[in-house]
Amino acid sequence: MKFITGKLPNTATRLLTRGLLAAAVITGVAGVAHRAAIAQTVLQQQGTLAPMEDTYTFDGEMGQSMTIELQSEEFDTILMLKGPNGEVLTSNDDYGGTLNSTIVFELPESGTYSAVASSFSGQGGSYQIEIRPASEYEQVFSRAYNLSISEDFADSIEAYTAAIALDDTNPGAYLGRAEATINRSYLDADSSISGPTDLPEPVIDAVVADYLKAADLLEQQGQAGPAASLREQAQYFTGELSVEEPAPVQPEVAPTPPADSPMPVEPDGGIGDGATPLPDAG
Repeated sequence: MKFITGKLPNTATRLLTRGLLAAAVITGVAGVAHRAAIAQTVLQQQGTLAPMEDTYTFDGEMGQSMTIELQSEEFDTILMLKGPNGEVLTSNDDYGGTLNSTIVFELPESGTYSAVASSFSGQGGSYQIEIRPASEYEQVFSRAYNLSISEDFADSIEAYTAAIALDDTNPGAYLGRAEATINRSYLDADSSISGPTDLPEPVIDAVVADYLKAADLLEQQGQAGPAASLREQAQYFTGELSVEEPAPVQPEVAPTPPADSPMPVEPDGGIGDGATPLPDAG
């Protein structure tokens, strides 16, 4: 299924539209205030304004695994999946270390489902949404990601390794495995760990290997900046780079003029650092 492009309206635009409508209503009321006593109500209804969102429906079968991806370069996405009865089944904000949203979900029943695209801050912008049957890799990666969130790091590492065996070209799986490896080591540590170089050597080797592999893949994809950052992170773990406090900035002090030199003065007679001395009267 191809990406569907959409655009959430900007909040400011929506508020402006509502503001103009409100102004027109107020003006109209003021203009006919003298007729209020004989006016009849045309409509009176209670309602709820829904948050800014777009909804896409699709038909699914019970037991079918679906992937829903919501991507935008203009705002932080939020994605929800609603079941045939309108109940929210699951949602996602950030996925796989990005601000984009992805849901990989096994449908509990046959029927019409709704994917709801919205933004975290209410900001509008362009986006792409795709709904498709989930691949085996996507199912395994999603399991690894969810295990890591639930702090089951051992099983998460195993699942990320299985995902890499299915597709070794996705840098996200290497980064996910490295993060789960670090978190597991911190969780299992008997003593406090003050920095990355305090981790056990096998952990450091595994993390550095995953960072460097992910950096190579990112560079092949044309993302030189993130690749360079990952290589730098790897150096912190090996001890080649260290996090140091910046040197204190010394305040600038104006040089003291020699004792026999004239005091620099400003044209109005005031004394000021660095002012140009007045010329001699003679």
